[in-house]
Amino acid sequence: MAISDELLQFGIDQLAGLAGISMDANRLVDDVVLGAYAFDDPQLFSTAIANIISAINLILRQRNIGTALGNNKAGWWSCHFQSQRSQRHSVDMRIIYQDTGTTIRIMGFGHRWLPQNIYTRLSP
Repeated sequence: MAISDELLQFGIDQLAGLAGISMDANRLVDDVVLGAYAFDDPQLFSTAIANIISAINLILRQRNIGTALGNNKAGWWSCHFQSQRSQRHSVDMRIIYQDTGTTIRIMGFGHRWLPQNIYTRLSP
């Protein structure tokens, strides 16, 4: 993995420090580490982390944006966004979350397909 421990820790600290969200601490660390596999260049990784933070802040402001999920994820939403802000870049990122009324509970976040399907990875 080309991402340094310092950059991983920085990403973890940035995400863990966001006010208004709740997320299992181990899952947060796992999602950041898996992001380093999907984005193995430091610049791409840093941009992806910054865009995750931006998407979470948008969710905090607007609530219930994205697609409502069903089946074993009923009551949860999937926010879709780009890891890299550029024209024609795919909407390759997901945040799976739930609005509790007081906080945004995040089940997980990451690349849609890498290192594996995020919906499969986050299934019980």
